[in-house]
Amino acid sequence: MSWEERIIGVDALRPYLSNESEPDFRGLVEGLARQQSETWPMLRDAVAGLARVEYKELSVRASEVLAQFNPQRIVSTAAKVDAAAIKQRPCFLCAENLPPEERGVAFGEDFVALYNPFPVLPRHLVITSRRHIPQTIEGNFGTLLDLALDLGGEFFVVYNGAACGASAPDHLHFQACERERLPIIREIETWERRLSSNDSGIETFTLKDYRLNALVARGNDRGVLLKWFDRALRLLAEITKAESEPMINLVATRDGDRWTLIVFPRSKHRPDRYFAEGDAKLTVSPAAIDLSGVLVVPQPDHFAKITSWDVEEIYAEVTLDGAAFGAWLRDCV
Repeated sequence: MSWEERIIGVDALRPYLSNESEPDFRGLVEGLARQQSETWPMLRDAVAGLARVEYKELSVRASEVLAQFNPQRIVSTAAKVDAAAIKQRPCFLCAENLPPEERGVAFGEDFVALYNPFPVLPRHLVITSRRHIPQTIEGNFGTLLDLALDLGGEFFVVYNGAACGASAPDHLHFQACERERLPIIREIETWERRLSSNDSGIETFTLKDYRLNALVARGNDRGVLLKWFDRALRLLAEITKAESEPMINLVATRDGDRWTLIVFPRSKHRPDRYFAEGDAKLTVSPAAIDLSGVLVVPQPDHFAKITSWDVEEIYAEVTLDGAAFGAWLRDCV
């Protein structure tokens, strides 16, 4: 089945739209949710299952982390993303390999928004390229900003780097979810800041004594943000001596006329506890949502035993250490 066959237009979605006016992208996404819940049992069951997930509230350096017991996410958490495994499996984001009932709505000429059948949070979207091209943010950062703009303030949009969280590193895609339960969105408004600057139309800052190293950038000029990010990405590659794209996770939101971008520079994909044996093992594979404070733990015994100390250790291990992070900040803040 091709993308042309999978994409649902306005006329076909009309029975599922909330009003009769010409819908924008956000309206189409809402209509798609209703259509897919009616016609795709796998998604309907997954959404119902999401309502039953368990949470454990943890405090890591006084910040909130919600450990989420979500068994259906084992597909992503334990995904094999090495080159050999990728080569051997069909790409699950290409049109011909999606479940028969799965449909999407177009985002521009190059992307299609689909509902994730393994959701972490409500209205969990995957916005996938129509072409089978590698996961890279270079040349695609503008799409991240455009998605945040068109989805509006109730959503956050995610980019997971190919080497640090993307379960399909061979196929360009973004994700988006409702932002209400994401702790970092609230905390960046109230947490004490450090290394703050406001220059050339970009406000940048970090959070003092926070649970992990992250850089926040804000602005309302798309072109200025694009230029700033291109430079920040290049500097990060130099600092980390990355031969290709530096390891990075991104979260973008839109409030009023301003974008907020949260940048998580990484040091490794998975923590040592992921590969440990026996009681030391924790099946946790942090990506952008996990770093933002909703940490998915798909194994019941691991969810039962995970502690705040474990989470602090995992965050410190997989994100860029203080010395390298500080060196990067000196040039891009």
